[in-house]
Amino acid sequence: MNRFKKLPSPAMIVACLAMIAAIGGTAYAASKINGKDIKSNSVTGKQIDEKTVKNVASAKKAKTAKTATMADTATNATTADSAKDADTVGGQDPEDLKVRWLLLNEQGQIEDQSGGFTVLDAYDTNANAYIDAGESLVGKGLTATIAIQNQIDLDPATMGVQGNFAGEASVTRCQITGVVECAPPSAKNENALVVSPRNSDGTAAATPSAGSGPGTSTKRVYVQITE
Repeated sequence: MNRFKKLPSPAMIVACLAMIAAIGGTAYAASKINGKDIKSNSVTGKQIDEKTVKNVASAKKAKTAKTATMADTATNATTADSAKDADTVGGQDPEDLKVRWLLLNEQGQIEDQSGGFTVLDAYDTNANAYIDAGESLVGKGLTATIAIQNQIDLDPATMGVQGNFAGEASVTRCQITGVVECAPPSAKNENALVVSPRNSDGTAAATPSAGSGPGTSTKRVYVQITE
């Protein structure tokens, strides 16, 4: 009987030492490596298991985000190119984005309005109406549309109710250098706008007065200013 136990082979010893080193190294790495040991921007998405990362509650900048300081698109954002809710839109505060409007009737009178408008000249000097907006119209958007009327007879030849569902209206602010020069002296400023109601064939829908009073138009016109 052999009194001496068989010793492990050199290969077995080397293998055991390698395993111990590997286990020890992993433990060391797990306990010692932190953010200070990682070079900035050296870890990419490929090395991250995304399901282990929680949702980012907020971001300073984001392409798309539920909430973000800045975003191209966002549900909520401090600033955004397009957003459901945003503190600023196109660099302007929401309260600065407003629409003003007026309804000019066939007699050249303001029948209804959001406020601040006065008539300067309605179908008197010519077939146009000139309105003072109460503030500069530089940088503002203007649109004009024909308003429906179905209980006003403006043409004696029809001998009955005349509807108004056709035609057009053009509008611009006064005193655009090299483009628009308004006729009445009172309208020669940047607060004034001119609106011209037209028939479907392009002819003037208004008849200037023969005297000093306002003329009449066959069209009622809505004018809208976007600020």
